[in-house]
Amino acid sequence: MQDALIDFHRQKPELVRGLGPYRGKINWEALELAVRTTPNTELEKQIFRKRFFKAIKEHGITALTPWWRWHYVQARLALGDFSDYWGWECRGLTEDGESDRLSADLFWSNTWLDKWAGVPVERLLVIGEGGVGDAVLLASIIPECLIRAREVIFECDERLHGLFERSFPRLKCKPETTFDDARKSYGRIDAFIPAFDLMRMFRRDVRHFPGKPYLKPDPSRLAEFEKFRGRDGVAWHGRQGSIDPHALGLVHPLSVQYKHFDREIEQAPLDLWSDIEGIVALCSVLGRVVTVPQSAMHFAGAVGTKVECIEPQIQGAEGRTIWDRVHYYNDAKAPWYRDCRFFQSVADWKKHQAARANDSHAGKGA
Repeated sequence: MQDALIDFHRQKPELVRGLGPYRGKINWEALELAVRTTPNTELEKQIFRKRFFKAIKEHGITALTPWWRWHYVQARLALGDFSDYWGWECRGLTEDGESDRLSADLFWSNTWLDKWAGVPVERLLVIGEGGVGDAVLLASIIPECLIRAREVIFECDERLHGLFERSFPRLKCKPETTFDDARKSYGRIDAFIPAFDLMRMFRRDVRHFPGKPYLKPDPSRLAEFEKFRGRDGVAWHGRQGSIDPHALGLVHPLSVQYKHFDREIEQAPLDLWSDIEGIVALCSVLGRVVTVPQSAMHFAGAVGTKVECIEPQIQGAEGRTIWDRVHYYNDAKAPWYRDCRFFQSVADWKKHQAARANDSHAGKGA
């Protein structure tokens, strides 16, 4: 387990360079959630909770190690507290303190390009982070960038380029690369920002999330999938884990699941891994998408389709992120999409469906 106390400036100065003293209010509920969701035994959590809270009460929130800083800010976001992203720069850090993709290494150290502070610039470079789903979520902040920059360059997966450039005029997409590259082909760049730091800059309150569709599907592809309009889409597997799609009891659902197939679930005639233009168009005509946390949630949410996201029952290769668990606040409704709700389990989801059906019948009876 992580020791709660560490001399940042002596042991890990690259993690805190550029950061002033922390003056935010301690969110004790988030600290409790951070401890409760660590991959330790219940006895270990009880012992650590006592040590952990004692250290913070005596030394303040700066007693947190970089790993705990990241865990703490995720817990705060899961509770709907977007006011302070202290610890956000430690994303990517593992519990043993090692990472080759730690945001702080890029943002707080000396670089050949100025970091963006939100001021007007001619050309802004947004460096991609995370996977395809993360890029779709973060693309919702591109309009704020375009207000402040004549042109924005967004480094992301090449499968997204046409979709993003259609959706956001003056946006230019480039393939993801290493930050040390000279990027001679880009021309002049005035400043850069890691994509997830746009959250820290522009999403500091739940009211700052527009909650409206922002991706524009290819009209020709919409016509291609018109015959599926109003159907339920389902995706049951992601990096965080999976569920049994048949346990949902959906009537004649349509698969939006990449790389996994089920003979009893119909699939549209497209490659659900590489043809993202087709996936987005398909999600646009569906009535709703029931999914585990994965890219289908973002594709559907970004075009305004109803999303019901269920936490996996079977653990996947990648640990679950705390901040995706928005069922901790706001009646489990995610702020980043217009109609996206989270459920803690298949049983929780089915209970909600039954309650909704009962309310519908009661309304008809009245």
